[in-house]
Amino acid sequence: MKRYVDESMKEDMNQEQELPTSIRSAFDQSYEQIRQQSKEKAKKSWLKPISVAAAAIALSSTILLTNDTALAKLQAFLGISDPGLETAAENGDLQYITQTQESKNITITLNNFFADAYRLGSQLTIESEHISQNNLNYLDFEYRLFDAAGKEIDAHVSDTKEIAGPGIYSGLQFHLTSIENNRATLELLAESMTTTAPSLEGARLVVETVHFLNKEDGITSIDGEWAFDLTSTNVVTQVYVAENSVPGLTLQQAIVTNGSMQVSFKINGISNEDENITFETALVNGDGESFYAKGANIERLEQEQQTVITVVFPYSVWNEQQSLTLKVKDYEELKLVKKE
Repeated sequence: MKRYVDESMKEDMNQEQELPTSIRSAFDQSYEQIRQQSKEKAKKSWLKPISVAAAAIALSSTILLTNDTALAKLQAFLGISDPGLETAAENGDLQYITQTQESKNITITLNNFFADAYRLGSQLTIESEHISQNNLNYLDFEYRLFDAAGKEIDAHVSDTKEIAGPGIYSGLQFHLTSIENNRATLELLAESMTTTAPSLEGARLVVETVHFLNKEDGITSIDGEWAFDLTSTNVVTQVYVAENSVPGLTLQQAIVTNGSMQVSFKINGISNEDENITFETALVNGDGESFYAKGANIERLEQEQQTVITVVFPYSVWNEQQSLTLKVKDYEELKLVKKE
């Protein structure tokens, strides 16, 4: 049984008490509308990720309107302080697309784009009469991602729509980094937990629905087609292997790429506390700096009585560390070294 858990959502929801009562009430009403928006069973889970993303978007956008500190923190690309992406950007891995498409009286500009072996990020500016600085609670879009040959490889769409691709990314995070009248900037960060993402050179990102949730008007969904041609930086990877043995813990895989590092490890036993272990797991570099994942893919192997945990750390291959340390709660430290 697999489960994906998202720490960023926990952090957002823990800020609930910081919101003014009026905004909190509007958020609660909006979230309930989103939760009820789709009832049908999906081939690929959509309702739960969309509901979680919607809650995070609504919450982060209301914080932006009421908290100057939060606004200041959300100025950088992807709306978060992320050392992996920052290092990747410094090394030229951020693609400045600046393509603009118009459909159904909505203009969308794909400003920036990032992709490596395990993460995908995009920054879009959306211009529409449905956006009001004092009224917008939530903004989301549905998309399909096609490779250079035109084959669908990922989709984030309603469960009422067919999905042709295998699906690559999970744990989507959305951030509204600015809201003005008739304009907002929306940033997306997704992680590929269970597979290595293919090169997106020559790929196409197609936005097919935009959802606006306003306090006064409820949800307004606009179907259209906003297609963007993608370029991708050269994806670099480096494999790490275990230098020592740790009782009860086995390294499955450790690969660092341009702006992220995927680590998969197996622990003995089946426990409901695996989520807590995940968020107390750290990657430590040679300078003593710690890096934490925002989510995890948890696979419980009932027959083997073992659990496989896969995380993506915000760490870059450009840091060029010869050795790293994986610290997992209740286990000895696991030393990781570059595989030559």
